[in-house]
Amino acid sequence: MPGKLIVGGLVVAAAGVGYYHYEVRQVEQKLDDIVEMLQPLGTLHYSDVGIGLGGELHVNGLLFEPNNTAIGRMRADRITLEAGNLWRLARLRHTLDARRLPRQLGFSVHGLTLPAGIATGAQGDTPALWLDTAGCGAYQAAPPDALMAALGYRDIPLDFGAHYHLEEDRNSLTVHSTFGMGPLGQGTSTGRFDIQAASNRARDLAPALMTASLQSLTVGYADRGYYPALMEFCANEMEMALEDYTEHHKGAWVEAWRPFGVQPGPGMVDAYGRFIEDPKDVSLRIGPIDNPALLWANVDTPTHLLRRVESSLTVAGKHYGRVDLRPVTPGPARPTTTENTNLNTGPAASATAPELSPVPNIALHALGDHIGRNLRIQLADGRARDGELLGIEEEHIRVRRRFGSGYMVVPVALSDIAEVRPLR
Repeated sequence: MPGKLIVGGLVVAAAGVGYYHYEVRQVEQKLDDIVEMLQPLGTLHYSDVGIGLGGELHVNGLLFEPNNTAIGRMRADRITLEAGNLWRLARLRHTLDARRLPRQLGFSVHGLTLPAGIATGAQGDTPALWLDTAGCGAYQAAPPDALMAALGYRDIPLDFGAHYHLEEDRNSLTVHSTFGMGPLGQGTSTGRFDIQAASNRARDLAPALMTASLQSLTVGYADRGYYPALMEFCANEMEMALEDYTEHHKGAWVEAWRPFGVQPGPGMVDAYGRFIEDPKDVSLRIGPIDNPALLWANVDTPTHLLRRVESSLTVAGKHYGRVDLRPVTPGPARPTTTENTNLNTGPAASATAPELSPVPNIALHALGDHIGRNLRIQLADGRARDGELLGIEEEHIRVRRRFGSGYMVVPVALSDIAEVRPLR
C-alpha cells in the first residue's frame, strides 16, 4: 500500500509539473505573437513566465523599446494575472471559452516606469496638479513632469491593479483597485454592488450589471512623503517660512476650485487644512445608490451629483460628513494682486529689493539678447525673481536662481511677467 501511495504521488507531481510547463509554454507562445505584432512599433522583451501557488500567472522583466527613440523606453518589473487559486487558473481558459465570468479574477502591474514627458498632457489641458500647486509661484499649475523633476523625483515606479470577486449566489460583486506612485503615495478604491444574475454567463450578467445598485464606493489615499516635500519646496520657491506658506497655500487652494465652478465649504477647508499640515490617510465613501447608470445620466453638474448622493469624508480618523462643494461663478484660478498681498505674509513680502540698474526695462521680445545675464523679473502679482536667464521657450523662460548654498533652474511663464530689468 505505501508503495502505491508513493507511485500515485509521483504521478500527480509529474502531471502537475507537466501542466505547469504546458501553461507556461502557452503563455510564452502568446507573448511571442504579441512581440511579432508589435514589431512595426518597437521591440518587446520579457525575461520569464511563472505560476504561483496562489493561482497567479506572472510575466517578469518586460521592456518595450519603441522604434521612435524620441518616445523613450517603457519598463515593468512584473505583470500578474490573479485567478484566486491554481484550480481556477487551470480552468480559466475553459471558463472564458464558455463565455462565463470567473468568480474571481485580478490583474496587476508592478514597477512600471513610463517615458519622461508622457504625463505632461496635451497643450491646453487642465493641469493635473492645479490644486496641489495653488499659490506655488511659477510652479502653480506646472506640468507634472516639471514639478516632479523640481522635487527631485525621477523615473517614479507605478504599481496598479484591479480585481473583482463575485459571490457564489451571484447577488454581490466587489471590485477593488490600487494605484501606487512609488515614494509619493497610494490610492485605493473599493466598490460593492448588489446584482441579481441568473448565472455567471455573460448573457445573464450583462443586463444584471446595467441595473445593479451600488452599496458603497470608498476611495482612499495614503501619503508617502509627497505633500511634505511639496510644501517645503513651494515655501522655498515663495521665499516664505513653511508655516506662512501653508496658510498662503490653503487660501489659494480655495480659489483654485473656482475655474471648475465650485468652491469648498468650511468643513472641506478644515479637512484639507488638517490633511496638509499632517498628511495621513484620507477616505471618501459614496453610496448607497439604487441605480448608478440612471443617476449618471440625469446629473448636470458636480454639485448636482453631490446633492443627490450620500457621501462621507474622513481625514486622519476624523469624520467630516458630506462633501461640501458649493456652486460659484467660474473665474480665473490665480489670485489677484490684492489677494496675494493679503496672503503673502512671509519673508518675501518684507524683503528689501536689491538696487536696480537705472537702464530701461527689457522688452520681452528682446530677452533673447540677454541670455546669460542676471535679471530682476517683476511678476504681475507683485513678487520678484532674481536670477540668470538661461533660455527662452515658447511660453516660459528658464532662470537659474540661488537656493541656500546651491542653485535651481525654475521656469517663469511669460504671461506672468510684468517687467524685466538687468541687475548690477
